[in-house]
Amino acid sequence: MRALTHIVAAATIFASLSANPQNPVGTVDVFRSDNKPVTIERFDPKTKSLHRAVMLVHGGGGPGGDWRKSGILEALTNTGYSVFVPHYFDGGGEWTPSSSNPAQFIAYIRTLNDASRYIAQQSEIDAGAIGLVGFSLGGYLVLGFAEEVKSHPPPLPAPEIKAVVEMYGGMPDFAIERMTTMPPVLILHGEDDDVVPVSRAHDLEKLLDKKSIPYESKIYPHQGHGFSGDALTDANKRVITFLTAHLH
Repeated sequence: MRALTHIVAAATIFASLSANPQNPVGTVDVFRSDNKPVTIERFDPKTKSLHRAVMLVHGGGGPGGDWRKSGILEALTNTGYSVFVPHYFDGGGEWTPSSSNPAQFIAYIRTLNDASRYIAQQSEIDAGAIGLVGFSLGGYLVLGFAEEVKSHPPPLPAPEIKAVVEMYGGMPDFAIERMTTMPPVLILHGEDDDVVPVSRAHDLEKLLDKKSIPYESKIYPHQGHGFSGDALTDANKRVITFLTAHLH
């Protein structure tokens, strides 16, 4: 019954998903990671009850990037999820497009691990499992984080990750060979992406096939690094449907 309720809720918002979000207002808190203060935003549904949580991981443009224009915050909260946005640059430092330092990726993943445990301790949160959604660099990070938690659990365990959505990202190179298992993955990518080539999505598909890990994939024709128009609306629908199927 609970899953059915969320599916119905998801269906009711599909018609309102657009590229013109209403700029929801969240609350701001701070947690510590590697002895550093890290800002985290929280966006809640209007209903006062126990909610499943989704960690939304921004890309290289930072927490104020273009992802905020996508409508995904509204889609998630309207479906009944509490959404947490960790400012992981506070923990691992600013990202530069030329950076290829695995140590910085690992520092970011450590910050996300600490963020997930912070999330599980919050009021009105069902700590049984969380979902991850990441954009671009954040797509790499949610995959790397989920790979670590499932394949090589850290000393301080994170909440169970039940679903991973990566948008125009890919699996970090250092995690490819060591990966043994993953939660279900949703891959969303633009065919004409000139920042993260679509080949990274196809490589991820092959890797998940090889490891017999369930996944769904949608490659959008005529879309670049980020989605617009009908592709954006469709992507948001897919995110909600995928999370609803795996988090409840």
